[in-house]
Amino acid sequence: LISPAQFSGKHGELKIGSNAIALGDTLKGIASFRPSFKNGFEFKANLKHLITMNKSQTADPFSQLREAFLSNLRGLDADSAALVAGLAIGDDSRLSKTVSDQFKVVSLTHLTAVSGANCAIVLGAVAFLLLRIPISRRVRIVLSFLAIAGYLALVGPQPSVLRASVMVGVVLLGLYFGRRVHPIDAIALSVISLFLFEPRLSLDYGFALSVLATLGLLVLAPPLAKRLERKMPSWLALVMAVTISAQIACLPILLVLQPALPVYSVFANLLAEPLVLPITMLGLTACLLSPLLPLLAQGISYLASIPAAVIIFVAQKLSNAPSATITWFSGMTGVVLSVLVTLSFAGLLVFRNKRVKAFSASALILVGLVFISQNSSVALARSAFYSGDYTLVNCDVGQGDGLVIRSSGQVAVIDVGREDPAIDDCLSNLGIETIDLLVLTHFDMDHIGGVMGAITGRDVKEAILTSFHDDRPGADFAESALEAKGTPIVRAEKGMTGNLGDFKYQVLSPHQGAPEAEDSNDGSITMLWEDSKIALFTLADLGEKGQLRLGQEWAGILNSGFGGRQVIVKVAHHGSADQLPELYEAISPNLALISVGVHNSYGHPTSRTLGFLDLIGAQILRTDEMGALGISEVPAGLSVSVSGRS
Repeated sequence: LISPAQFSGKHGELKIGSNAIALGDTLKGIASFRPSFKNGFEFKANLKHLITMNKSQTADPFSQLREAFLSNLRGLDADSAALVAGLAIGDDSRLSKTVSDQFKVVSLTHLTAVSGANCAIVLGAVAFLLLRIPISRRVRIVLSFLAIAGYLALVGPQPSVLRASVMVGVVLLGLYFGRRVHPIDAIALSVISLFLFEPRLSLDYGFALSVLATLGLLVLAPPLAKRLERKMPSWLALVMAVTISAQIACLPILLVLQPALPVYSVFANLLAEPLVLPITMLGLTACLLSPLLPLLAQGISYLASIPAAVIIFVAQKLSNAPSATITWFSGMTGVVLSVLVTLSFAGLLVFRNKRVKAFSASALILVGLVFISQNSSVALARSAFYSGDYTLVNCDVGQGDGLVIRSSGQVAVIDVGREDPAIDDCLSNLGIETIDLLVLTHFDMDHIGGVMGAITGRDVKEAILTSFHDDRPGADFAESALEAKGTPIVRAEKGMTGNLGDFKYQVLSPHQGAPEAEDSNDGSITMLWEDSKIALFTLADLGEKGQLRLGQEWAGILNSGFGGRQVIVKVAHHGSADQLPELYEAISPNLALISVGVHNSYGHPTSRTLGFLDLIGAQILRTDEMGALGISEVPAGLSVSVSGRS
């Protein structure tokens, strides 16, 4: 078996068509290989790799079409144009992380790329045109096949598009031979066929969501629409039924990905879904015209960006609205209960048996009561938590940083997380109306994205920003927000000192202008805060190289023993593996704070980092497990409180 490493240059670069180095050996290896269930994936992967390399040496008209479209793409702003590209050809690479996260909060993620709905739009448009041409039914079906195949080639084999394309193919094949295929049979055949062709799809969340959403539309939407028609116009009942059914059917998977109920998801989808059709059709039209009429394509794509901007506006406003998400049960309990909710909802709508309906209604009521009880107890616990007199509070801002330091009536805030509501809620619950010192360690969005939530409605007396030059939009956004508020801005540099109440602080890195920094993480601000009882290290996202540099430049302080103070470290980069254990061993912290999101996709904190922190005897406190962390100075040392998590 020929491994991908051999294609990538490990044994010499293989150039199909121009240089037949090792091609004979490659073909012999593939021919002599006997596939089995165990290594079938590997064989298929290598065969696909060989085909891909061969294609890369020839002109691919679909790739050229995509490139022409992307080069001529225009929009009201970068994100609206990026959303047009996502809906038209499935390229969501240009969409900013901020907008992507906002879409997740309100369950609009399916709009950031091509889905089965886009396939339906394309097929509907093709059918509309073909019905106006005097050709036979079978010719129309064949042309519809070709249209879907071409669309699949244009957008690429995304799981949801594969499912929709194969399902449409099954229906068209039945029509070709004069037979009607039931939609449930069509989706079942499409799933079975794709699993046989590519078993790994069974582990793909996107594929699962596509299948479940389609089942929801086929099974739940019709009876729900009939019930809603009694209370509202038919068109509104249908739109509501489609949106609610898809959300309910996908609920178990959505809660696995993010264990929180999106409060405004139905409303967001009701507002956004009608705009998908014009964006998709205009975007595809611009794509097809790009090679021939680039100026016209630019104008059409710009026109498509207008409804796209409306969708982004809806996502932005609703994701930042109060209580945009409500925490769901975590772990296996959450999965089981979400499945029970979906099945109970189906039982009420689909089955006519009174016992089934009674059981389904009882199950929904029981889950609802448990959910309300849990969230009420969590709300009470959090209310009690925020009433504490803490010196340090590590706010629960998800996958990001947000640390509050309070001393003698003065307040410092170090980073503000990604979303406005999270940091705003934390500061409001703590009763903070004035921020004496705001430190933005670097311009990653999980550290500065919530800046408006922190400064809106509050007086910010001074801000310290990294001196690392960062030309990303987030840097301009954060600086502009502070300048508009009239906040004095100071650039951090090594050795800078200051006071906050009883605390004295000094900047440990970076140097002036951050010439030593390789990237934004390496140029993030690290600081040491000391009062009579605490020595606090805030390490931002500094990686192993930067930590080594820190240890060399500040060896005297690290080996000083800190005058018997209790040592606390805000662990760098949310507990990633990019750490220098020797630095933490030198610091020898009593407490290690890890600000990290629940079930984050980065795998933070890593077992490596947790392992060496445990080995040096640090008590580890994690926001993903404990919620917000509060640390108080008491006569005996330090007292720790947590807000708790459901």
